Amino acid sequence: MAVLCSASSAACTLQVPETMITRLLQADQPAGGCAAAWDSLLSRLEQMRHNLTGCSERETTNPAPPDDTRTNAPCQLLLNELQRKGNQTLLQLDKEMASKALYERIELAKVVQDQDRIQQAIETMRTEQRNHRQQLLLLYLDAADLRRALHQYKLLVAQGDRHLPQQIVKFVYAAPRHENRRLENLLDLVRQLPARQDQRTLYQLLQPEIMKRPTQNQSTLAMLTALEMGQVVEGNGELKKQQDAMYQLVLKRWMFLCLAGQYREIVQFATKHPRLFEQIGAKIATIHPKYWWKFSFTQFVTYPNLLPLPEQRLEAFRTIMKQLKQRNGKFFADHLAKLAPQIERCEQFLRQQKKELEWKDELVKLKGQFADFDRRKDYAYYLKNSKALIKKYADAAKQNKNRQPGRRGGLAGRR
Repeated sequence: MAVLCSASSAACTLQVPETMITRLLQADQPAGGCAAAWDSLLSRLEQMRHNLTGCSERETTNPAPPDDTRTNAPCQLLLNELQRKGNQTLLQLDKEMASKALYERIELAKVVQDQDRIQQAIETMRTEQRNHRQQLLLLYLDAADLRRALHQYKLLVAQGDRHLPQQIVKFVYAAPRHENRRLENLLDLVRQLPARQDQRTLYQLLQPEIMKRPTQNQSTLAMLTALEMGQVVEGNGELKKQQDAMYQLVLKRWMFLCLAGQYREIVQFATKHPRLFEQIGAKIATIHPKYWWKFSFTQFVTYPNLLPLPEQRLEAFRTIMKQLKQRNGKFFADHLAKLAPQIERCEQFLRQQKKELEWKDELVKLKGQFADFDRRKDYAYYLKNSKALIKKYADAAKQNKNRQPGRRGGLAGRR
């Protein structure tokens, strides 16, 4: 550290390395350390100032002719020597600074390379971790371990795995013999996803895969997908069109199953997904008007009692009664005679389930509608005379058939 001062100014403190002072002296480091080196430098500078001042004074008091170099020679030589030494010092400092700068650049390049290697290693680890979690998710999904599958799904979403939905759907359909089971597991997982957008994305990817597979596009899984898809669809965009297309395709098939008396698949869906069945129960029990007189009502009227829950059965009976009122203005006795025993069976089912009181009002209302066709004949009449009435109208139908022979097409004549 050096302190510079003058009579007319405050002291200035400078921090100068001892090695720099030594280089300015052009000598080895003197004994005594930094203080001795500084004193030597001050002495050298004072001597230089004295020499320069002497030259300047001589030049001022006794100027020489322009062509006389004798007087100026000593001062010029001294000035040249000082300039030479100063230039040497500057060159030396420049070399040292350049060397240090080069060293720093080399070290910085090494640090940058190390950072790049570390970053690449981190990215590799993240990729490996993401792949590992994907494999775990798919294994848990295949095993129907939804709790662990959902946990891995959330971790992958948090990592920003944008291709996760595509990978999941690809896995579901990777093996045809497992695709139905995996699809069912995936639908269970989608139902538990916290973000509706994630649900919509997966449904949007699943719909085309389901629709192009004959084993799925009219199945229980397709109806399940369509109904749950409808709960997250917003507006009338492309996703809504996809949902409607799949829903209508399955619904149409199931309604034809009802016409054919094949209820097993419908009953299985009602048993496994009662909440969703509420959306389609009335539609399934509604027969298209053009088939009303052509299908087997005798078989169809047994359908409600195949359903597992009281509310499902009663809704189906109400739907049948509504259709009878709309379509059987005069020819109703045979249908009511077939319907009454089935309602009696439903009432027995409610007693077995100890739910008779819970649904008592519904039953009373349903039974009361029998008299709406003919006030002289109520539910009790049709229940009591069911067999006789059915036989009567069956015999009449046979006689009518014998009187009017002809070809029957489609479902014609199946009562």
